[in-house]
Amino acid sequence: MTLGLTDRRWWCTAAGLCLVAAAGCSEEPEDDSSPTASGADTSTGATGATSGSATGGEAGSSGSGGTTGGASGGGGGGASGQAATGGVGGESATGGTQASGAGGSGGTSGDSGAGGSGGTSGNSGAGGSGGTSGNSGTGGSGGTSGNGGAGGASGASGSSGAGAAAGSSGSGGTAGVDRSGCKRGVAYGYHSEADMTALSPGVSWWYNWATRPDSGVSGVYETLGVEYVPMVWGGSFDVATVASEIPSGAVWVLGFNEPNFFSQANLSAAQAAALWPQVEQIATQRDLGLVSPAVNYCGGGCHDTDPFNYLDDFFAACTGCQVDTIAIHIYVGCNAGGTNHAEWLINHVENYKARFEQPIWLTEFACDDAATMEEQRQFMVDAVTYLENEPRIVRYAWFAGRANNMNNVDLLGADGQLTELGDTYVHLPHNAACGL
Repeated sequence: MTLGLTDRRWWCTAAGLCLVAAAGCSEEPEDDSSPTASGADTSTGATGATSGSATGGEAGSSGSGGTTGGASGGGGGGASGQAATGGVGGESATGGTQASGAGGSGGTSGDSGAGGSGGTSGNSGAGGSGGTSGNSGTGGSGGTSGNGGAGGASGASGSSGAGAAAGSSGSGGTAGVDRSGCKRGVAYGYHSEADMTALSPGVSWWYNWATRPDSGVSGVYETLGVEYVPMVWGGSFDVATVASEIPSGAVWVLGFNEPNFFSQANLSAAQAAALWPQVEQIATQRDLGLVSPAVNYCGGGCHDTDPFNYLDDFFAACTGCQVDTIAIHIYVGCNAGGTNHAEWLINHVENYKARFEQPIWLTEFACDDAATMEEQRQFMVDAVTYLENEPRIVRYAWFAGRANNMNNVDLLGADGQLTELGDTYVHLPHNAACGL
C-alpha cells in the first residue's frame, strides 16, 4: 500500500459507518521510488541488500484512530511480474539447514545410536543421518537435545531402528511440520535467506505483490516450509506470462491490490470485474484458489472510499465469477480506549464477516500510530490472539518485514535478525490446527 499526503482521514464506527474527519490527521507520505513497479515500493531490504528489481514493496498505511476504528489509506506497491531482490547474502540462521549432529556413526556403544549423543551440536540436530550404523540398538533416545533439527526422520535406517528419535524439536527446524492449518504470514518483498530462516519457525506464508518469489529466497523457501503466494497486482498483465511465472507449488493467487486507490491498482469495480475472467484463466491453468481484490478504506484519490461498497459493486458486475475468499487490509490506531488494543481491528473484521459470506484473508494489517515498539507489540498480541481464534479468518499477514513509511512495524532488523516485535510475532501461540 502506498500512502499519499492528504488532509482527510477515515473514522469508523463499530457498525461499519465511516466518515471523513477534518484536516489535521495526515496519511503517510507517498514514495514512488520503486525501480520497476508501477506502484510505490516502500518496503525496505536489510542494510546492504540489493534492491534493484523490486517487485512492489508495500507502502504503509493511512490514518488510524477514530473513536471506533480508524480507517487507513493503505495499499500495496509494485507491479506484478518482477521478483524482489532481497537482502544480499545471509547464511542460514541457527537451526536452519540440517547440517551436522550425525552422531549415530558411533552407534557401537548403544548410547549414541542414531544421533542421540551426536545431537549435542544443537544447531542443526539432523542427527538421524548417522543412524546407518546403529547396530547397537536403542541409543537414539538420547537425541532429544537437537535444538535446530527437523532431521530426526533421517536416522531411521539403523538396523535397530531407534535412532530416528534424535534431533526432533529444533527451534529452527520446522520444515517437516504440518502447516496446513497455519494462518500467520508476512507482506514483504526483500527477504534474504537469513531473513526467511529467522521468520520460518512462526511464519507459514508470505507474498510480495508480484508473481515470483523474492530473488534472495528463490529455491530456499520450500525447504523452510514457507509458502509463497503470487499476486496479479493490477490491470496490465498477460495471462500466459503470469501463468508461466508462478512457481510450482503455489496453491493460491491473490487478486488486484487495493484497486479502489488511484495510487495502487487503480481499477473501478466495473473494470476489475471485466478483467476478472482473465485472472480466473490463470487460476484454472495453474489449479489455484482465487482471492478477491484486496480492499481498504481510502481517504482520498479513490474510485470508492468505502471498501464494502467497492466489493458490493464488484460482485454485482461479476456475477458467477470465481472468488474463493475475500482479501482485506486494515490499519487502525493502537489505543481504542478499552483493555484490548486491537478493538478497532476486531470491529472491522466483524463488519466484514457480517457483510460477506466467504472466508477472509487479512493480507495487510498493523497499528499505524504506535508511538513506541511496546505500544505496537501490545496491539500485535491482542490482534494475533483474535485472528488465530477467529474461524472466518483463514490467513493474515503483518505489514511488514521492514518499512520506511510507518514507525515501529518492522519484524526484521539487520539481515537475518528479528526485532523485538518480530520475535513476538514468530513466537505467539498458533491455533490448534497449526502444527507449529
